[in-house]
Amino acid sequence: MKRLCALIFFIAIGGEALIIASPPPEQSGSPPDSIQATRIEILRPDRSAKRGSIIPWRVGAYTGLTLGVSGYAYSKMDDWWGKDTGPFHIKHTDWNGDNLAQTDEVSHCLVSYKIAQTAMGLAKWSGFQDGTSRIIGGCFAGVIMASVEYPIDAYNPYQGFGYTDMIANSIGIAFALSRDRWPKYLSKFDLRLSIKNTKTIPDEIIAQTMAQNDNYIYWLTVNPVENFPVHAAIGYSGNHNSPDHSVEREVYIGLGTSAAELAGLVDRRWKRKLDVLNIYEISIAFRVD
Repeated sequence: MKRLCALIFFIAIGGEALIIASPPPEQSGSPPDSIQATRIEILRPDRSAKRGSIIPWRVGAYTGLTLGVSGYAYSKMDDWWGKDTGPFHIKHTDWNGDNLAQTDEVSHCLVSYKIAQTAMGLAKWSGFQDGTSRIIGGCFAGVIMASVEYPIDAYNPYQGFGYTDMIANSIGIAFALSRDRWPKYLSKFDLRLSIKNTKTIPDEIIAQTMAQNDNYIYWLTVNPVENFPVHAAIGYSGNHNSPDHSVEREVYIGLGTSAAELAGLVDRRWKRKLDVLNIYEISIAFRVD
C-alpha cells in the first residue's frame, strides 16, 4: 500500500513540476488571458446557475435525496445505535470514561463537517445564494447530528445524551461554514479519514465493535502551497490491543493527497467541484506516538 501511495505521489509531484516548468502563455504563443494555458482543459465551460436563481428541478432532486437518505438512516437507527427504551439520562463519561480516548468526538466532528459541507454544496447547486446555502447546510447538519443525541442516545440504556459529542458536532459544522465563508484562508485545511486495514471495514456505516472503531485514522490536512497535489497531515486514532483492552492513543504524521487533488492536475476546476467528496485520505503515514 505504501509503495502504491509513493507511486501516486511521485506521479502527482512530477506532473505538477512539469506544469510549473512549462513556459508561460506569452512565451508559448497562447493568449495572455487563456485559463490554464499550460494544462489540458477537458471540462466544458462552467455553467453553474447564478446564485439566487433557484432551479426547481434541482431543488426537487435535493429534497428527494434528503428525504431518501433521512428515511434510510431512520430505518437503520436501531441497528446503528441500539433501541431508545430507557429513561432520559446524560452520558457524563463520554469524554474520559468511554474507553475511546476521544476518537468518538473526533468522528462526530468529521461527520458533522462532511454533512454540512455536502448539504451546503447541494444548496448552491440548486441555485441558492452562498449565505443562504451556509444556513441550509449548517441547520441540516445540526438537526441530523442532534437527533442522534436526542432522542436516540438520550434514551438508550447503554449510551446517554453526550454533550461532548454535541460540542464536537458544533465544531465540525462551524469549520465547514467558515471554510466556505473564508476560502482564501481556510480552504488549505481539511478533515478526512483513512482506514488501517481493509479486512476490518464495518458492514454498516457506523462501527459496531472496538476493532472497527479503531480501524479509522482521522486526519487534519494542510496544503500551504496552492494547487500543489500533495499536502502534510496529522492523524489521530486509537487501539485496544493491550491485554486488558484499555485504549491506547495513536498519533500519525504523513503526506497525502486525494482524488480531487489528483484530478486538479488535469483541470483545476475538478479540484473545486470534487472538494465535497474529499473524505478519504490517500496517505503515507507514520505513527509517532
